[in-house]
Amino acid sequence: MKTEGRSLVTSDFGLLTSLPNNIINLVTLTKQLCFGDALFGQSYEIKLHINGAENQKAKLAYYLGDKQYVEQTASFNKKGKLIFKGDKQLPTGIYMVILDNGYFDFLVDKEQNFSMSSDTSNFIANMKISGSDENKLFFEYQVEVIGLKARFEKIEKKIKLLDKKSDSLKLLKTQKQNIEDSVGNLWKKIVNNAPNSYLAKVLSAFNSRNINNFNLADPEMLRTPVYTNMLRLFIKKNINKITPHIIFETRKLLDSLKPVEANYEYVANYLLNFYNTFYKIGMNEVFVFIADNYFLPEKASWFNKEQLSAINKRRNVLAQSLVGEIAPKLVLEGSNGEFFSLHQIDAKFTILYFWSSNCGHCTIATKALKNAYAKLQKKNIEVFAVNIDTDSTKWLKYIEDFDLQWINCQDINAISGFREKYYVYGSPLLFLLDNKKIILSKQNGEVEIQKLIEKLVD
Repeated sequence: MKTEGRSLVTSDFGLLTSLPNNIINLVTLTKQLCFGDALFGQSYEIKLHINGAENQKAKLAYYLGDKQYVEQTASFNKKGKLIFKGDKQLPTGIYMVILDNGYFDFLVDKEQNFSMSSDTSNFIANMKISGSDENKLFFEYQVEVIGLKARFEKIEKKIKLLDKKSDSLKLLKTQKQNIEDSVGNLWKKIVNNAPNSYLAKVLSAFNSRNINNFNLADPEMLRTPVYTNMLRLFIKKNINKITPHIIFETRKLLDSLKPVEANYEYVANYLLNFYNTFYKIGMNEVFVFIADNYFLPEKASWFNKEQLSAINKRRNVLAQSLVGEIAPKLVLEGSNGEFFSLHQIDAKFTILYFWSSNCGHCTIATKALKNAYAKLQKKNIEVFAVNIDTDSTKWLKYIEDFDLQWINCQDINAISGFREKYYVYGSPLLFLLDNKKIILSKQNGEVEIQKLIEKLVD
């Protein structure tokens, strides 16, 4: 079933499968993000009456990115009543109430003094709202979507049990499509009938799936799962472009967000963390750019000195292998038992080549390099090849079988730190160095490496 509508019930907003789901944070995103003072002096009061929740603790939480953060904790009294309140209005967004036996989502917009009553047998179906037209509309929507989803899943089960040649199959598929159409018509109906509602805004953003139609500077969308999904679409749109283009678009986005403090801080954090862990050539340049221009030194006021120090340390590691920098020193053991120093190679140019014996792409690139090696030597170009495997037996056999005559090295125990120094998280990877060992260019993948080799031998 398409995720239209289902998202606001299950919180499944169709995250991009082409990008890493588990982004390892360089620094943990916390509630340090600033949400401004525009609503200071106003208050919120959300009254709950949940039968079956007597004497339970409950959490008021909000969405931010892929996670949920607790805003407030309170306890139901013996009558199942509770009040969440504060002297400053909550930022607009999708919030949730978390109880011992489940949770339910609701909307926070301009109406921040309202009541909700239900029971633990079915929070959504039995929900009654007073004082919030937005949430009346939202829960009506959820009830209809849940009903359609149940019908959809029932039909799917029937389809799985049928033979592919069954006469009933076509009818069931038609019914399935009709339900999908009904879900789509449902959110469109809300947008048409209540175009100025916050729910219409959220549904329109989610169902458009188009970053060009979404405003990342909108503070009302930050505390929704939609926001990060759209930020991922921004990344996906640019990720396969050349590094200068990615940096240009990143600068344009972050500079445009500066007037909206909370959005700016969240996006800056997200992009820094993403480019810290997305291992593709050129991504360390993007990370260093973001760190230098938006975090260091002490440009990110929402982080403490220890966190900024961690960013600076990581920045310095990744900056070592940028084009224009002097290549980090490497002293590695060769296939003949001798040790070779990269910086002691006396050549007009040096090809620093990281490869694996178990990589098909590396085999293609290695053969291309071997075929050109004699011509490269005549031009005073030397090859310093570093095998990234932990199996020396296979590596040595490969050298013998393919008669690789250049400098062959390996660092089984990674003592040299070559992976971090040169951002080696895939292969094949090639760096071209001049006679002073300054990095002139770098290429990954057999196609780009072959193109560079052809240019060098021409």
